[in-house]
Amino acid sequence: MTESNENLFTVTTRSKLRGPWFFPQMMIASLRVRRQLRRDTEVVRWASIVAGPSEFWTITVWKSRHDMQEFMRSGAHDEIMWLFSKWLQSFWLMRWRPGPNETGAWKGLAMGRGDPDYPELTPGGNGAKRDPLLEKALEHLPKLKQAMSADGTVNYDTTVFARRRRAEVGGSGGAVIHIHTEPLKTLQAWKDLKALQHECEGDDAMLRCVVGMSKPGDVYLMSVWRDREGVERLLGSPNARDLRDRYPGYWANDWVPENEFGHWDGLRLRRARTRYAINVPEAGLAAAADPVS
Repeated sequence: MTESNENLFTVTTRSKLRGPWFFPQMMIASLRVRRQLRRDTEVVRWASIVAGPSEFWTITVWKSRHDMQEFMRSGAHDEIMWLFSKWLQSFWLMRWRPGPNETGAWKGLAMGRGDPDYPELTPGGNGAKRDPLLEKALEHLPKLKQAMSADGTVNYDTTVFARRRRAEVGGSGGAVIHIHTEPLKTLQAWKDLKALQHECEGDDAMLRCVVGMSKPGDVYLMSVWRDREGVERLLGSPNARDLRDRYPGYWANDWVPENEFGHWDGLRLRRARTRYAINVPEAGLAAAADPVS
């Protein structure tokens, strides 16, 4: 591994088509995005995943938020965004930070690291232990004060917007499992992850879980949980350990949620933590052009 994982973050998107008749158009669009990812971006790792005739996923790992935003606004991806209102029934995007619970590596990249030490969202902003002189200088600049960390630096992670978005989804968790195996064993790997999915569905903390394939030999399970304890139960379960032993190309990582846009068939993490049921309209998806709103 040559990349530093200190600032890596992951973006997952889930696109649910209005019907399987849009599958050919979505596949063509996905191939265009794949070519662009290979050629034009600073993406660290990526996968385009098909979970069914009407369900598509992407996973991208980025070195910086700027690189991610530049890709979202460019080329094939930008054109696809304009077609969402015609193709999609629902769209869901999550930004995550890799968590400490990791087994193996994803295509040679070990992403896991300790939980981020973020400042709390409090009325006093980030300045609980700031230098007194700096604190006094900021008295007449409340917006800057709220966005400034204790050491005087300002970046996206310290802004009120970013802290508020993290607070909305804080406490929930995500997990991804990737099996890389021989193409002829793809079906068996898919069945094994589907069996693990069925096991997850018996856990009250599980909110959503899906299994899909990116290409022959590469199968993924992605799941979202009400709390991180549920993620730990999944990744530490006997069935997960059995898959790790059976497949040398096994990788698993827990993900810490940071920012959510859209919904996964009605699920919004910022509401699910309080068991609050909402009805989400399934039209008007053209506004999805900003992935971090």
